[in-house]
Amino acid sequence: MNRKLAPANIVILTAGVVMLIGSFLSFYTFSGFGGTATFSAWSGASGFGIFGIATVAVLCGVVMAAQVGITTFANGVRVPDQVLGLGWDQIHLALGFQAALTMLAFLARSKGTLSFGLGFWFMLLAGIALMVGAIMRVTGSGAHLA
Repeated sequence: MNRKLAPANIVILTAGVVMLIGSFLSFYTFSGFGGTATFSAWSGASGFGIFGIATVAVLCGVVMAAQVGITTFANGVRVPDQVLGLGWDQIHLALGFQAALTMLAFLARSKGTLSFGLGFWFMLLAGIALMVGAIMRVTGSGAHLA
């Protein structure tokens, strides 16, 4: 079994891990009368409505990284070549686009009195990296080691 990761897969695996870690850090911070409050991507109803939307980007990154990790490192595990008629390069492209678009939408959104926390910036960079890694896979520019 070939355990060497191609550059595109290194980008995807790293970005997926960064996305997951960033989701537990401060997504938004709020400074008000009672002090400062922070909200992660997993914050529920008090998280200014980001739970359902921000976690989509996290799930995209986790699925992409899991597929790369399983196909590279798991002995005896075989994943299907296609899922619902789509190849893995197509799935990576769709999930990477969704993750990047979701995080860029948060950047463009009016946030009022909130400010972005470190977790948001990690997730934004990871979302863009997921898209770049997916494009590298599709174009073949990062598909093989030199």
